[in-house]
Order: sequence, then structure tokens, then C-alpha cells
Amino acid sequence: MESKETRSALPVETYRRRGTWSNPLNTATISMTRTNSSMSSTSLADSKLRKMSTSASPVVKEVWGIDKNTGERKDPTDMLHSLAHDFDAPGTGRTPILHSGKPPIPATEFILNLSTCLWQEASLSLSCKPFQTLCHPGILRQLKEPDNFRARCAFLYRLDSTYPDHLLCYICGVYHQRMRPGQESLRPTNIANPIFTCRHAFAIDPTPSVSKHRITFGRHISFPFIQLVLRHELHGKSHGIHYDSLSRRYKDRTDIGPWRHQTSWAVIGGHLYMRVVSSAFVIPDLPPAGKRHLLYSREDFVPFFSVCAHWRDGELMSACKCALDHVPVPLSGGGIERVGKEVLSRIQPAKSLLVSQCDVCKPMRRCPECPTEYLIEIRLTEDKMEKVISRRFRHAIAVTRWSDLGDGSSPWTLEWAAVNGHLDHLEESMRFNSFGESGRRAISGIFEGFFNPEQVPGARLLSLNPTGERLGERGHNWY
Repeated sequence: MESKETRSALPVETYRRRGTWSNPLNTATISMTRTNSSMSSTSLADSKLRKMSTSASPVVKEVWGIDKNTGERKDPTDMLHSLAHDFDAPGTGRTPILHSGKPPIPATEFILNLSTCLWQEASLSLSCKPFQTLCHPGILRQLKEPDNFRARCAFLYRLDSTYPDHLLCYICGVYHQRMRPGQESLRPTNIANPIFTCRHAFAIDPTPSVSKHRITFGRHISFPFIQLVLRHELHGKSHGIHYDSLSRRYKDRTDIGPWRHQTSWAVIGGHLYMRVVSSAFVIPDLPPAGKRHLLYSREDFVPFFSVCAHWRDGELMSACKCALDHVPVPLSGGGIERVGKEVLSRIQPAKSLLVSQCDVCKPMRRCPECPTEYLIEIRLTEDKMEKVISRRFRHAIAVTRWSDLGDGSSPWTLEWAAVNGHLDHLEESMRFNSFGESGRRAISGIFEGFFNPEQVPGARLLSLNPTGERLGERGHNWY
């Protein structure tokens, strides 16, 4: 048996191995009284926690920049200010060299040379307090004047990122609250579809009305939808809707026309592109009146398929009528002549099914007045409503249109205004030149290459209006 004095003289590590020591920070002497198992486990847990806290404390001090000697927090502000005011720092000596020989410019003159647009000067005045004092004192009041309405809209457009639940109205020149954020849906024209609360834009007889573009018969897209799609791409999901939500597949009513339509959209390079494919089954050997009945609406004498504002000028409708003439005529007659025709059709079936178009209707057409392209095809399409299997595959005319609708910054952009025909009254130098703006890259190639770079329409591209005549309804080739 060890004595009490001998036990108290043992080192602390001995009691740690035995598991019977208590923390020396709390007691002056080490008690050697054995406790139960719960007390020993508690003392061990306390010792481990204290050991971990004491070992981790230097790391925390280093991370938070606390001086380990004085206990004060290090403040690098003085050091940074000393570097900013130290002219002996490397690179600061080059500033006088860059401005040597240049006369000093007054601040007001510098502001005038920096910006000439009203909305740019207003944006500069809101950037900081010195610019606000240097700029014109009533610059923001000038934006409220009716003559500066477009400048005010250009200024407010730069604030789109800060208002996800509002949309800029280009009729009132203010931000209106969206009625269904993220749930906006493109609907037919005869259905009321307000996007934001505005008493002028979506009234029964609005004057002026919201700028919109015709897609097909009974379908339009208003400019607020262009804003929502491009805001979604620029600022995020909460600011608009995805372009896939605009895609539709529908058909006209039986009392209107036999056309089926499919719309697709894409945002490429900050611009919204549209593709509309319209098709209808064709009866062979149609007379001129039958062609008009198939192509035109009887309500407004506009084609059922998607067209731009310049469809009457040029060869678009002439090419469509030419393509209808290439539809093969079914066999006719009787007796030996009919048997001979059937034998020839079985020997050479390609001539009776596949259609080869001519140089008038086969090439793609680009409108010279707006960023729009057309492709006219005669396809062999399955008619699922036909019960007779031998007659299920029929010829159909398909008109595909590609258009660039602009960047959505305002309804006065070149692309949007040109597609709607708002630039037709201007001089030749002020109009949109599609061959000069788009260059050699086809709009159809840009759209199709966005989804599948290996599948681009390989057709010859010609001008829709090679003669350059602008007669509109006064012309005789469009009807």
C-alpha cells in the first residue's frame, strides 16, 4: 500500500493514464479519491474540451488578426492610406508623364465632352455626388418633358436589373407592376392577356397601343413579351420568362383555313430570334382562285402563314404560287391509257411522289427591308385523318420564316421597327439594310446552328425584292 504523501507526489501523467485525475485549473491539489465510472468519464470529456479550446485559440487569433502579445486587433487602414499617399511607390511616377503637355480642362467642360446624350448625362449624375454637382442641375427634370420621352425610356431601361417585379411601359414611360410574375403566357389575339397594370396599354381601345408583331393569322406577340424573355437572359429567372415558354404548335380553325403552325424561339447574341413553320395540304392543279383561297385569309387578305410587313413587295407570293404548280397531278383517264400510266408510276415512283422545284420557288428569300428570311417547300406529309392507307401520304406546302426581333431595349430598335414596317417612311439612308447588317451569314443559319451546328439549311439565298420596287397594295403581283 502506498502512503498518502507518496500518492500526491506522483506526476500528473500517471493519473491521466489511470483516469482518476481532476483538472488542476479548478483545484489546488489533486484528489486521489476514486469516483464512479460516470464521474471519471465526465472529467475526461471536460479535459479534452479544454485541451481542444486551448490548442485552437492561437489559430483563431491569427485568422482574425489579433496581436498575440498585446491582444489588440490589427487595423490595416493606416497601412493602406500610407500606400495611397506614398508617391514613392512603384508606378506612381508614370501619372505625370501621361498627362505632361496637356492643358488642364475645367470639370464642366470635361462633363460636356464626355456625354452628349441626355440619358447618359442623367446616368452620370446619379453615379456619385461630385458628378451630380458638375452636371446640369435640372437634368432629371428635363427627362419628364414630352419631347425627351425616348431619352427617359432609355434612362429607365438601365434600371431593369433593380426591378424584377416591374416592367417598363413604353407608353407611360414608367415601371408598372407585373400582374403574374413568372406566369406570363402568350395567348391568341382575341383573348385578353394583360401583363402589367396600365390603363393605357391594355384598354379596350388603347391610343396609342402596345407595339406588337403579327406571327400568323390570329396570333401576335406584343413587345412586353420581348422584354420579359430578354430580361430573363440578362438578369435572371425572377426578371422574366424563358424563351421556350413562347413556343407553340397549333392549327387554324376549320372555318378559317387548313394551316398548321409551329413556332420556335431562341436568344442568340442578345437578340430574340423567331422561326415559324406553316404547312397545309395541297390539292393538285389548283386554279388561280383556288390558290388565293388556300394562301390568303378572307378577312384581311393577308397570308395565313407568317410574313413580315414587306410581303407585298417582291416575289414571295409569286414563288408560293409557283411551288403549287409543281404538285404532281394524279392519274386520270381510263382503259389502256390509264393502265399504261399506272405501270409507269410503279416503274418510276419517284416522279410521282418527290417534287423538284424550279429556280423561282426553290431558293431562300431574304427581305432587303428587314431581318427576315423565307423558305418555300413542297413536302410529302402523312395525313393522319385519312382512313384509306393508300391515300394517307399527301403533298403539302410548307413556308418557313426566320426573323430577328432585336435586343428588346426599346420598340424603336432597328430590327423591331424594320420587321413591323415603321421605317418605310424614312429616307433610303435611314432604312434597314438586311444584306448590309447581317452580312453573308444567313439568319436561318444563325438560328439552326444554335440548336444543331451540323444541320444548317443549305439553300441558295436570293433577295425577296430584286427590283427594289415598293408599291405595297398598289402592286399587282401580291394577289
